[in-house]
Amino acid sequence: MTALILFGVFFVCLILGVPIAVGLGIATLLALFQAGVPASVLPQRMFLAVDSFPFMAIPFFMLAGSIMEKGGISRRLVDFANELLGPIRGGLAMATSLACAFFAALSGSGPGTVAAIGSVMYPQMVKQEYDPGFAAGLIAAAGGLGPIIPPSILMVTFGVVTESSIGDLFLGGVGVGVVLLICLLGITYLLSVKAGYRGARDSWSGQRIVQSFWSALPALGMPALILGGIYGGFFTPTEAAAVSVVYALVVSLCVYREVKLQDLVEGINNAAVAASVVLFIMGTSAGFSWLFAWSGSSRELARFIITTFPSPLVYVIATTIVMLIFGTFMEGNAILLLLMPILYPPAKAMGIDPIYYGLVATLAMVIGLITPPVAVNIYTAQGVTGLPMERVVKGMMPFFIAMLVGLVILIFVPQTATFIPSMLKAR
Repeated sequence: MTALILFGVFFVCLILGVPIAVGLGIATLLALFQAGVPASVLPQRMFLAVDSFPFMAIPFFMLAGSIMEKGGISRRLVDFANELLGPIRGGLAMATSLACAFFAALSGSGPGTVAAIGSVMYPQMVKQEYDPGFAAGLIAAAGGLGPIIPPSILMVTFGVVTESSIGDLFLGGVGVGVVLLICLLGITYLLSVKAGYRGARDSWSGQRIVQSFWSALPALGMPALILGGIYGGFFTPTEAAAVSVVYALVVSLCVYREVKLQDLVEGINNAAVAASVVLFIMGTSAGFSWLFAWSGSSRELARFIITTFPSPLVYVIATTIVMLIFGTFMEGNAILLLLMPILYPPAKAMGIDPIYYGLVATLAMVIGLITPPVAVNIYTAQGVTGLPMERVVKGMMPFFIAMLVGLVILIFVPQTATFIPSMLKAR
């Protein structure tokens, strides 16, 4: 009965348009009353959930990405991507995906990547006679690389909830991000050839490539600093997040010198608001998950799942479908906080690698970013381009399929996620 009230009230709140965090809190309170548990348990669980050192990485990474977004970083990354891929058919569109991959290594956010790269690349693509819907759809989909290529806020959430290594998740995201980027580049090239889009440059220039690389190098150094620092044992993921803020400030203020005080204030404000929303969801999700476990429902569900899906591969496929469905109407961090306490214990009991399962879950959340009705990347692309949602969704569909192909590859080839962490551990 407790589980029925929890999920029933929560889904009613979603249908009524109640914010996710508030809906989780209402559902938990009503279920607490039904179970005869004091209501004071909810604020206690909320405090315990956010009183976590690893969770401090989330606002720090958000702040670092916001500062880098305001500091003239995106233009330099776009220039470097254009020099690498410009002469190829559809080179400007392919450079958009590559620039999103570069910026993803700085922001960890899908909408942030869409906004930063889309504002630069969309006008250029339209000027070169790309179909506006195609350009907007590509930007919305390629922005999904933000939470895949480290650092990733979603991976921090998964790592804390499941007590998995955040550093290993970051390393696994590198391999998955490369596969996803290849899928996006492949479909972009095929569509560009079919539509007759020309290259953005007549030929390659070694001098221009070196110059653009040198200009973008300070920005590209941040992911190397984060991963190298974590795996070199110099700092924890949370400390790496704090270091990334300092690095972003140094690059934006002392190297590029384009960020203004007003931009910094705006960036800090945006990061604070975004982080507070995520932490609020984390708090109410913790109360929800605790009551679900306390009632014994999670134990019964785990037993049912293991009996129904004895094969690890079948279990991964089934739970991925569940996560994709949830991704259509919920934010990624909320889904991980809500579902992982339920879905991860059976996966662990089956011997499924936590890095592999974490990357599958993260990619499922990323696909949710471009799946209506709650499709944050699409709304961001709509705001950047000014196009109606219908045109963005239509232009995005081929790239949505490419991302699904990337998810299928990851599910059936676990080494995509585990190869790099395993290789480094072997050394």
